[in-house]
Amino acid sequence: METINPIKKRMAKDFPEALASCYQIIVDKKCANSKVFDIRGVSNIADYVILTTCTSEAHLRAIGNELYQTFKHSHGQLCRVDYLPLSGWLVFDAFDVILHAFTESMRQKYNLDLLFGKFNALNLNSILMLDVHEKNASLQSNHHG
Repeated sequence: METINPIKKRMAKDFPEALASCYQIIVDKKCANSKVFDIRGVSNIADYVILTTCTSEAHLRAIGNELYQTFKHSHGQLCRVDYLPLSGWLVFDAFDVILHAFTESMRQKYNLDLLFGKFNALNLNSILMLDVHEKNASLQSNHHG
């Protein structure tokens, strides 16, 4: 029986599953400086764009592999990973969600943060913090009760 991740469960209330899954993967894989932009009604290419930073080319490949495996096999969803070795940039397209993962130097060079900065940025970290606090509270009440 598959267990439901509390972060995905919380996010599913407010956000599409594809967004929740992408964000969960980049959190689990320790990506940095992740930002999610809501581009619904502004763009016909996707509803959300995620920008994130990886520590190395190997980290980029790991993110791409995890995203592809999760979406292709777990969700049965069509998706695409575009990545050229040593490029410092990976694009994952799951139709409603597009994720750009960069090495730090490539993120600075291409500066998509500036391009997407005019759109509404979602604070998904606040959702993650709620889950951490809920988990800690639950552990404390179980320990004392």
